[in-house]
Amino acid sequence: MKIKIINPDYGMTKEQILKRVEILSSITRKDTFLSMECLKDSIVTIDSMLDVSLASPEIIKMAVNAEKEGYDAVVLYCFSDPAIAACREVLSIPVIGAGQASILTACGLGYNFSLIVTEETRIPEKKNFVSSLGINPNKLASIQSIELSYEEMEKDKEKTLSTLAKAANKCICEDNAEVIVLGCLSFLGIGKRLSDKINIPVIDPAFIAVSTAELYVLHNLSHSKKSYPYPIAGTRISSKNNIIIN
Repeated sequence: MKIKIINPDYGMTKEQILKRVEILSSITRKDTFLSMECLKDSIVTIDSMLDVSLASPEIIKMAVNAEKEGYDAVVLYCFSDPAIAACREVLSIPVIGAGQASILTACGLGYNFSLIVTEETRIPEKKNFVSSLGINPNKLASIQSIELSYEEMEKDKEKTLSTLAKAANKCICEDNAEVIVLGCLSFLGIGKRLSDKINIPVIDPAFIAVSTAELYVLHNLSHSKKSYPYPIAGTRISSKNNIIIN
């Protein structure tokens, strides 16, 4: 099967993309082909809902192209699940949001969970995001932030692990969390090591998103067109990202 991963952050190098694909491929089936693509026209890094709105037209265009190119599923490589409903409307293949897939998985592993994000300013947005999924509010034990930039996380993985462990232990001891969800896909590959440190399940959203995509394809499942009907035919123009619905 072929899975297109849409990374909604601008400016990633070819080497960075290939490294992420290599790590993700370590947990996929042998017959799964992964391809990651990041934004080229929208100079945006997803750090707010404003960024989600600005990036959405190009994300939708990339998703449409993926289906035309014969991909079996699309993964949105961001915990905010940018443009997920719009992508599901225009595609027939499954569109997996890393945030939604991770939180629903966490609900199957414990009675509650805590979410760890990179910045405190994202906490209100994430509270609203969890609520939008129809999750019982009692299942969200807490949201903690670690206040590390992407550059800091990339530069010192051990410091990132230590900082995450400190935040996770706070979630466990103070908020009685039973499962930890990493709320950023820049934490790729660190979930297992963190789980070993804190002795409860840790959700790595990048891995969960790709595995969920595989599951849907294997079982010939996709989103319901009763929920996400195709838009009325026509041409939509958004700067360089023209989208035609036939």
